[in-house]
Amino acid sequence: MSAADTWAEYAEIAPREEAPPAEGPPPVIDLDEIRRQVEARAETFRAAEKPQEQPGPAAVPTFRFVGLDEMLREPRPPQWLVRGFLEAGNLGCLFGPSGSMKSFAAIDLGLCIASGMAWHGNEVPRPGPVFYIAGEGLSGLSKRIRAWLIEHDKVDDRLPFFVAAQTVQFLDAVSAEAVTLAVAALAEQHGAPALVVIDTLARCFGPGDENSTSDMSRFIAAIDQLKARLGCAVLLVHHSGLADKDRSRGSSALRAALDWEFRLEARDETRVLHCTKSKDHPEPPDLAFEPEDVGCSWADPETGREITSVVLRRVEAPGKRPKGLTGAKSRAMDALRTCCEVDGWAHIEIWREAAYRNGITPSDDQSAKRKAFGRAVAGLLESGHVETESDRYWPAGQRDKAGHVPHLSPCPERDITGHTPKGVSRLSRPGESDA
Repeated sequence: MSAADTWAEYAEIAPREEAPPAEGPPPVIDLDEIRRQVEARAETFRAAEKPQEQPGPAAVPTFRFVGLDEMLREPRPPQWLVRGFLEAGNLGCLFGPSGSMKSFAAIDLGLCIASGMAWHGNEVPRPGPVFYIAGEGLSGLSKRIRAWLIEHDKVDDRLPFFVAAQTVQFLDAVSAEAVTLAVAALAEQHGAPALVVIDTLARCFGPGDENSTSDMSRFIAAIDQLKARLGCAVLLVHHSGLADKDRSRGSSALRAALDWEFRLEARDETRVLHCTKSKDHPEPPDLAFEPEDVGCSWADPETGREITSVVLRRVEAPGKRPKGLTGAKSRAMDALRTCCEVDGWAHIEIWREAAYRNGITPSDDQSAKRKAFGRAVAGLLESGHVETESDRYWPAGQRDKAGHVPHLSPCPERDITGHTPKGVSRLSRPGESDA
């Protein structure tokens, strides 16, 4: 469209100006403004006349398979951050109940990776910057770190260990992106990150429900994106379940996504770290720690006393503590111990009568007593608290006075009430058929 055509077009669309009163001054015309309006209108016309471009096919992402010749060409050894405990680029979780000192353990692990110091005798082959997101606040964190540095003679503010000054919501895309950008900015100065610690999952989860599979899957997707973009491992610090302390809280989708999972539990003054999942490697042995007070070389400004904190010192791992017996099983076990005081073993009928006297059930009904005793004995055998050969029973590990397991004797097929308690009286000798 030529300039003449443009001006002609404007003549058709421009509003007609009324003639000014004869006695008034002539109107002032801004030619530049008129020209801008005309050009804008002309551009609109030109865009309308241009044929619309049809969208092309969506780009197909690259996808390929790898043959065995390529896969097996050379070994791919694990890239350990902590040998036997955590690989580079993996997703791990450290969970435990309140008071188990899981944050102390996470700080301990992170500072070993940042400094390159072996983690309680386990080599750190690939040290690197560690980024710690303290979702439960910075209160007390500085003295914990200070105490660790003093204890291990690593007092150096240039150590590549960085702590977030605010919480994060990983279900919020903007908040998650802010974390990635902040880590990437520091990585330009200090090198590629080795580990990001998120303490705790609940505080950094965001607007969602950790018991929801859908919300937990979104959280995992955000963490996977963080790992992929930064090329680092991520360790989640999490709470144990409310009803079951042996598992982490929330949706099982979390555990399914983990490469490593560790439970930290308190046994009196000792803290025991137990691996509950290792996807690609043998589970490492338990580690045990005891908290030890360490001075921070800082004085409280109000009292003048030295500020102290706690570090974890490795000790010998205690044996597995058996779960305590309760209810009918506890009363049946007490009755068996009493029966075994003379010969070191008890016949099933003698044990049953003692258990009845010991109040195996509050009910006076014989059928209820028989069922309660049968269930208790079956449970004690299954849990390993009681051992048996034929019709003789004794507490696990106990022998007769001569130091031997009692000799076998015929196994009665019926008890004194004429019934066969489930899992009790039809036990065969080792190596014999129960048919």
